[in-house]
Amino acid sequence: MILVTSAAGGVGRPLVRGLAANERDVRAFVKNEEQAQRSKADGATDIVIGDLRQPGDLETALRGVSQIYHAAPTQLVNELPVTERLIAAARAERLDHVVFHSVIHPDIAELPHHRQKLLAEGVLRESGLPVTILRPSHYMQNVLDFWDFFGAGLLPYPTSPESRMGVVDVEDIAASAANVLTHPEGHIGKTYDLSAVELDRHEMARIWSRVLGHPMTAVRLPPESLTNPLLAVGPFGAAIARSLVSTKLRSVPHIIRGLRAAPNARGFRSWPADAQDTYVQMMKYYDVHGLPAGNFDDLPKVLARPATNYEQFARRIASAHGLIAP
Repeated sequence: MILVTSAAGGVGRPLVRGLAANERDVRAFVKNEEQAQRSKADGATDIVIGDLRQPGDLETALRGVSQIYHAAPTQLVNELPVTERLIAAARAERLDHVVFHSVIHPDIAELPHHRQKLLAEGVLRESGLPVTILRPSHYMQNVLDFWDFFGAGLLPYPTSPESRMGVVDVEDIAASAANVLTHPEGHIGKTYDLSAVELDRHEMARIWSRVLGHPMTAVRLPPESLTNPLLAVGPFGAAIARSLVSTKLRSVPHIIRGLRAAPNARGFRSWPADAQDTYVQMMKYYDVHGLPAGNFDDLPKVLARPATNYEQFARRIASAHGLIAP
């Protein structure tokens, strides 16, 4: 039995599906009944509803499993106590393998979320447990938080379009994790960067333009607008006005849907205040510095197929929405 934490998340869902397709028994750790139903549909054979921050919940979920893929949700800022409890429970259960979902460049001092991952990596390495660490880059899927605006020719994000980002497809992260879990030999004790390509958002917009068949413009939203949407009115308002003029108002429905959905992407408004602050701080850093890709040689070592490039990703998403250009 393999335990997958955050099983209803962006990586967790394709990972559960991939493991189930390989006839592996999966126990999904989720936070509520709605997520439990999704995990059952994805193929999980067992479900545990709990909270990683609540002592006892993770320990209960680990009973009787042989491996774990552990990914903490973004809104969990103080990750070290959870990792320490994971280590104690994994020792008690004599787990065969712990696969830890970290982050690319966890040594960036300005980013609390990254630093927490680095601390967690350290205690896991020192634990003596059989551990593999995966360090994904920025997800290709993150821009889809603003998907409704794509129909209006706008690619907004709370960072500068000039900032270069190493990115990777969530499906490739999940496939890498499934491969490491099902074929652990040679991977225990290793740390892998998961980076497919490095782009700025102007380059992403050009790819989306080809895929969707209409011009796309990358737009910077002030990172602070995540918690104070009024700060986006100036820069984004001008972009919306240009879109309305260029499309002769055809973009109105897309803009209305986007304005309704984007402020609470991923349930951001329900996150604890410290998680919101940490996320804004992360976007401020990316706004200025970007997030370079890691070692491109690592992904082929754990992904049993070619990595997804950005245009392949964009075409898959567009096709799923029936929007591929002729």
